[in-house]
Amino acid sequence: MDSDIKGHTIIVAEKPRAAAKIAIALGLKKRYREYGVPYWVGKVGDKSVVVVGAAGHLFTLSSNDVGYPVFNYKWVPRWVEDSDSKFLVNYFKLMSKLFKGASEYVNACDYDIEGSVIGYMIISNFGDPKRAKRMKFSSLTLDELRRAYSNLNPIDWDMIEAGLCRHELDWLWGINVSRALSDVFGRVYKKRYVLSAGRVQSPTLVEVANNFLHINTFIPDVKFSLRVKVSINGSNFVLENLFDHFDDLNLVKSLAQRIRERKKLIVSESEVRDVYVRAPPPFNLPDLQYEVSRIYGYSPSRTLSIAEELYLDSLISYPRTNSQKLPKNLNNREIISNLVKMRKYTSLAKELLTKDKLIPTEGEKEDPAHPAIYPTGYLPSKELSGDAFRVYDLIVRRYLASFAEPIHLKRTKNIISFETYRFSLSGYKVVSNGWLKYYPYLRYVSRDVPALKVGEFAEVAEVRTLTTYSRPPHGYTKTSILKWMESVGIGTEATRAEIIENLFKREYLKTSSKYVEVTDLGFQVVKVLGNFFNDLTGIDLTRKFEELLSNIIKGSTTRAAIISEAKQLLKGKLDNFKERISKESDQEILKIIGINKGVKCVICERSGYDTIDDIQLCEPHLTAYKNLKHWYEVWRQKLGISWNDYLKRLSKINYLGNFSKDVVKYLLNTQN
Repeated sequence: MDSDIKGHTIIVAEKPRAAAKIAIALGLKKRYREYGVPYWVGKVGDKSVVVVGAAGHLFTLSSNDVGYPVFNYKWVPRWVEDSDSKFLVNYFKLMSKLFKGASEYVNACDYDIEGSVIGYMIISNFGDPKRAKRMKFSSLTLDELRRAYSNLNPIDWDMIEAGLCRHELDWLWGINVSRALSDVFGRVYKKRYVLSAGRVQSPTLVEVANNFLHINTFIPDVKFSLRVKVSINGSNFVLENLFDHFDDLNLVKSLAQRIRERKKLIVSESEVRDVYVRAPPPFNLPDLQYEVSRIYGYSPSRTLSIAEELYLDSLISYPRTNSQKLPKNLNNREIISNLVKMRKYTSLAKELLTKDKLIPTEGEKEDPAHPAIYPTGYLPSKELSGDAFRVYDLIVRRYLASFAEPIHLKRTKNIISFETYRFSLSGYKVVSNGWLKYYPYLRYVSRDVPALKVGEFAEVAEVRTLTTYSRPPHGYTKTSILKWMESVGIGTEATRAEIIENLFKREYLKTSSKYVEVTDLGFQVVKVLGNFFNDLTGIDLTRKFEELLSNIIKGSTTRAAIISEAKQLLKGKLDNFKERISKESDQEILKIIGINKGVKCVICERSGYDTIDDIQLCEPHLTAYKNLKHWYEVWRQKLGISWNDYLKRLSKINYLGNFSKDVVKYLLNTQN
């Protein structure tokens, strides 16, 4: 750096690539590199300006206290705590040099609570936050960066406080419960165990484990229904039942017989109407992650990583957003005009530009920091391919579709009745594809049905009684875990994908061809959490603290108040845990984990948890066996079948859980 520069403004970006964009936007010509880290120097008006990029968080929380509970902590350089972060030493050296003599500091990290914390920690450690300002932007386009610098905001203390509080809260929760977990496992296994728990991570693990166990110990209920086919003008149609399945087989048989004898069913309602389906709004991050997973199978973390690269290349706006709304002052006509230059979108964009007004569809969700994700109109410097193109293409198409006309459907709905029972014969024709032309990743397949008249009869062509079986819930995928987290209000757009990945890194979860599986270690951790920290792993408490964190930004609470409440809560739980654990024998603790040392399950190699009907079973197979006995009573009352016939019928049902299949197979083999 020029040695005569003093009293300069230093702008801190979150990453070197973002710093380069800011430097170009501000016209800084001189690029230097020290300690392997780039920075830019120049004049903006009469001010000397230095732009430098960080590498995400340069600081983290740490404590020298051993054991638990531990409530003393401090912020330290990340490389002190994490050996994989030694490269950050060079950033520290450069920051120390560049910050000397600066008169003003600008936090130009991403405008969210993480970016606020990253920039604040750098400025507070190397400079003076009292002389700091905040640069707010949602894309790395030259015009927006220039506007952001020309309209600097006061430093965002509310977001800084919320971010610091989230880090401290997560650290307190994680370090204390993790040490307690490690203590339990170390004691029973007689070796050092390092396990992790988390304020959001643990309830997520518990939810996935409960779902996995439910699916794999599932026994279907048996019910009965009808399949009625009618003939209308020489064509056959299967009717949709508008009534629930039956528990009584004789009732269904009687109903089927009466319909056969009647031979005709009467049309009680009929309607033909136009239906218009609005375009979906532009993507927020969760919607983008769901769609990319549905269409291409990418994990949420992979999608976020690709989107962040597109953002750093100035091709899209900031992706870590929950908003489904575009900025009111966004020049959509200019963006779409630029997209005309990309051959793939030329005809689509030109068609939109014929509109007098470009009014996008918007969703209900908002984000105070950033709008929905949109293409900036900047063209790629080189042709995109592979993952980057697929994600970019979805973002562009969803953006363009939001300005397009609705899908026009002609919907026909007939209600056909017999006694008090109602059936539906419904369908629709696609009159106009509307926005599907722009976003062809959803389909409306026409089903042509006749429009009948009230009082008209439909001839009964066939009536069959059906035996139906209930189905288990869907197993979780990485994407549906993220969707669940969003639905219950835990985690944030920025953190959810990383939390899910951590559950895999900790080997609590693993992938399979169908859905996410829970490992034996994962189940053991869930058992300990459930027995000793049930309140701490509940959704309600986790969501409560999420709301409290939001209240910091609203100004209705403080970081100190939240941390004080968390410490008090944790201290009570941890003291109670230590007292309980001191009174339990190793054998009793093993039992809590689900282990009975020296005894094997007769079905698998797991430890035999307990004996039932003289059969030694591990906990998953024991749960399956108990479910099996419970549902036999239901089946026996409905079908009047023997235990052996019940097992044989179950063995042929696809929906039977895997642990339940194991038990059924074992029982059939031992009985034969």
